[in-house]
Amino acid sequence: MVGSEFEYRHRFWMILLVYVLAYSFYNVCNLNVLYAVVPWHQGIPQRDMLVRFLYVAAALVAAGGALLLTWSAAYRPPAGGDHTAFSIAGPFRYVRNPHCLSYFLLLLALGTFQSALGFPVMVVGETVLLLRLAGREELRLEREFGDRYQNYARRVPPFLPSLRPRIADDGSLPRWHRALWDQAFQWGFVATLLAFAFTLSDPIGYAFGGATIGFLLLQKIAGFLWIRWRRSPSLSS
Repeated sequence: MVGSEFEYRHRFWMILLVYVLAYSFYNVCNLNVLYAVVPWHQGIPQRDMLVRFLYVAAALVAAGGALLLTWSAAYRPPAGGDHTAFSIAGPFRYVRNPHCLSYFLLLLALGTFQSALGFPVMVVGETVLLLRLAGREELRLEREFGDRYQNYARRVPPFLPSLRPRIADDGSLPRWHRALWDQAFQWGFVATLLAFAFTLSDPIGYAFGGATIGFLLLQKIAGFLWIRWRRSPSLSS
């Protein structure tokens, strides 16, 4: 299952698009997925308490995904680099695609904001997309590094992490400063889930979620301007 080059190049926006499309199913079914699974015979206060507990659990799942994604980003080669090596340090010693597993955990947690109908649509759609993206990246790495990557792939599982390292550490140092900046918006989603868990307020949830998306857009704009500035002719003269 290999995704297209377009999917891979615009992978973040493709992931977001699937989530938004699934969210649109609120127009068909306006019952939130958590309220759909909480027993109906409970009184209103007890029912809300169970929903709060489930949102806290979702926040913990999201935090696990954000932590793994930050760890992965710290060991990934810089974007736009010469790609003379692929990552075999940090979480990549345990699983080949830790970023895909991270996104799945984050999306599963954020899926608690979906409707009862939108949640399964989101899970199926995002799972297929993540598998396609992982297939595209592994195909690229295999073409670029040949036997080196094939040997690595034979030893390290693709999605379910091993309980112990499957390959020796290559001594690479993590870039925590860059990783924390790049993945800061993921922690914003964790904060959104926690805020909603304590308030069950749609305005609060939208405020935290909107602030997180706004921060992400500023990151993208700042990154684009930084690249343009570094490539400007005045710097090379």
